[in-house]
Amino acid sequence: MGNSTKAHLTFILLCIGLLTLGPVTAHSELRAALSASQVEELDSVQLVIRDLGGRETLTPDLSGLDQDFVVLGVNTSSQYQFINGRAQSWVDYNISLQPKKTGVLTIPPISIGNKRSKPLQLTVRPLSNAARQEIDDLVFYELALSNDSVYVQSQLLLTRRLIYAEGVQLYGGQLDTPEIENAQIFALGEGTATQVQRNGRTMGCFEQRYAVFPESSGSLLIPSESLNASVQLRRSGGTTRKTVKVSSEERLVQVRGIPAEYPSDEPWLPAIAVTASQRYTPSVEQQAKVGDTINATLTITAFGNTGASVTPQEINLDPAKFKIYARPASIDNALTGENLVGQRIESVDLVPISGGTHALPGASITWWNIDTEEVMTTVIQPAVLSITGPAPSPPKLLEETAIDEAREPQLGGTVETNANRLDWWILALALFALLAVRAIRGLRQHPTSADSPPDLFQPTQDAVNAPQVSLKQALKALDDDQPGSIRRQLMAFLSGHYHQPQRSALQIFQASDPNADVFVRNLSAACFGETELSQAHRQQGRQALMSLKDKANKQTPRSNPSLPALYPD
Repeated sequence: MGNSTKAHLTFILLCIGLLTLGPVTAHSELRAALSASQVEELDSVQLVIRDLGGRETLTPDLSGLDQDFVVLGVNTSSQYQFINGRAQSWVDYNISLQPKKTGVLTIPPISIGNKRSKPLQLTVRPLSNAARQEIDDLVFYELALSNDSVYVQSQLLLTRRLIYAEGVQLYGGQLDTPEIENAQIFALGEGTATQVQRNGRTMGCFEQRYAVFPESSGSLLIPSESLNASVQLRRSGGTTRKTVKVSSEERLVQVRGIPAEYPSDEPWLPAIAVTASQRYTPSVEQQAKVGDTINATLTITAFGNTGASVTPQEINLDPAKFKIYARPASIDNALTGENLVGQRIESVDLVPISGGTHALPGASITWWNIDTEEVMTTVIQPAVLSITGPAPSPPKLLEETAIDEAREPQLGGTVETNANRLDWWILALALFALLAVRAIRGLRQHPTSADSPPDLFQPTQDAVNAPQVSLKQALKALDDDQPGSIRRQLMAFLSGHYHQPQRSALQIFQASDPNADVFVRNLSAACFGETELSQAHRQQGRQALMSLKDKANKQTPRSNPSLPALYPD
């Protein structure tokens, strides 16, 4: 233990001893003393306040110390004694202070509850130049900028290094991400601890790197930031520790506006480099069919800027040739080398609704090269897509629908002419066979005259008991079921909705909406294993069913027929 430390502790004990002196009858009194009346710059001093007669620990008002001192900590202790029939109690407040400046400083009265201490004076001697230089060589900050002048919304690299010698103790860890007004800040990875050579010695180094993007032109202030550290200084006869504040350098950066040569009708994008790629799944080299789903993914990468800085790209396609289903864009930032790299990924599903050769447009991204200071353009070449298959048939007229319904086979064994146009003699033969079966069945059962023959033209019991499917069930089937199950539940729902046989109801639904037509075609193909029923196809079916619901809700409800009179005339 050094001589200064021993003297410091001795003085504290002396102060406490002095505070305990006085008549035991003293009550409701605050006594204050300092551990030293003179200290050196960067040293700390202990202010001891005893609340005689106090039993409860209160919070002292230390606001008067803020002007000249830094409060490093407050410790409290209390004691109660009962000796020779007399009770004594007190509370001690031990306050650690560090002067902010040199000279003769006044410690103002301290209030605790409704009591106040007396003011005290402290003399603070300045450090010698040699001692100050010794401290500056033991711990310091280095601040490095990639440039003293940058364009608005472009990348400024900031590197902050804390250099410290062996034996230096850091309080409170490292500095947080800097707060800079009118700028976005991104940490470039975690801080790294290494060793460096400074002043002819090996020292510890903790490095933090950031990408700063100014949001407006003019001056950008990078403020100074500080942390506390304890350094060990050698003195004659021993060593002493001093608590120091280590501060980073304050810097001013000029932020330039958008250059005049940059196109005024293009969004501003400063970067080191910009790349773009377009990918189709399946590829454009593969032939697609009408109703297939083609995913188009556009990836734009900006080196030295963020993904949010890239403007969304518009997709202009002929609505008579494609249905477009956009997906949410993906925006991401990553670290590549020493730079922040932003990426924007846009993805859409294209469903061709007509055959032929269709052009898929390219794109161009205009940006400013901050290295060469010139306007650049990144181009995506257009593509050509070959689509096979006929275009969806237009909605059928009411007369055509009525003819199709007439051709639909009826339940209960009715034999009619169908799409195959049976000859009349085949119809007659079929009727004869049915009558013969009826006669044979009647002979076996020996019906009485009171029995009425069954009606061959009534629906079968299976058709009467067919389960009804609600719109909610049909929509749920689109999410969970296989194509075959979806088709069965869809036809059951449409039959109940249109009050028509299932095949006729499906044809009416298919002709009611372009989405319904494309969906039914793809559903049929999926049932036969020709293709898969994609999410885009299911979404088309969902849109068609919801459109069907909307149309039904807009129809004027029919008035209920009036009931017959209870007592007719």
